[in-house]
Amino acid sequence: MNNPFEPINARLNNLEALTLEVLQLLRTNTATSNPDADPYGDFKWLSATCSGIPKSTLRIHSAAGKIPGVVKFGKRVLYEKSLVLNWLRSQTRQPVDMAEIERIADLQVNAQLRKRSQKEGVQA
Repeated sequence: MNNPFEPINARLNNLEALTLEVLQLLRTNTATSNPDADPYGDFKWLSATCSGIPKSTLRIHSAAGKIPGVVKFGKRVLYEKSLVLNWLRSQTRQPVDMAEIERIADLQVNAQLRKRSQKEGVQA
């Protein structure tokens, strides 16, 4: 007589073997994986990346939504690395050209002087 549970037992054994194989692959990939391959970073990563900014300022900006790529998983706050890095690149200031600033200041001063001289000429 055939055991009716034999096919079920064979399938369960197959599933168990596959599960163990996947678990083994996950363990070997985790041990040899590149830490930079993770697309998300925690607050420690953010503070290390923005080393010139105080941690309290980063927390305030994060809570206010001024830092892009914030993802919340329950109580955990993670930052999407690519978005944060692109945002940081866009926030860098361009070098100041002092000659250009002086030229603009001279134009503004000359415009104000012309307005004054025109007013004085009209009043005289």
